[in-house]
Amino acid sequence: MKPVYLLLTLLLCCTSTAWAQDRLRARDLEGTTWKMVFDLDNKRPRAEADNAFERIVLSAVDGLLDEIDVYFTFDKRGRMTILAGAFGEEDEEEERSDWSINDDGQLVLGDTDAISYEDTVWLRYGDRLVPFERKRNGRLERGDAIYLKRID
Repeated sequence: MKPVYLLLTLLLCCTSTAWAQDRLRARDLEGTTWKMVFDLDNKRPRAEADNAFERIVLSAVDGLLDEIDVYFTFDKRGRMTILAGAFGEEDEEEERSDWSINDDGQLVLGDTDAISYEDTVWLRYGDRLVPFERKRNGRLERGDAIYLKRID
């Protein structure tokens, strides 16, 4: 009976670590470009909308967000460039900021004039960087409406 419990304990430990987020290292980001993906369906699916008008609005907003391209390029000096473009127009440099990896392996983005990342860290889940907001009690709450996907 002990071997069965030992096997189940080992399986549980391996499974929980497989589902955990990966720690980031600076070299994972240096020289890479990531595209921001807006995932409103994940936040509140259109099928669960309260009425037809809300479904129409969610569809329209989702369609508009598909036309907006936002790219984050991380360089080796801890600097970040944010490029934005919409409706097929050429991307233009919008903001420059800094970035770092904290002791917990989380990406911390510096604030810009247009964007504030206060109390937000980014964790890697596979090929995505997902934002987490730090709550007052110190816990992290996952943000599901956006994520960054590596493109190079």
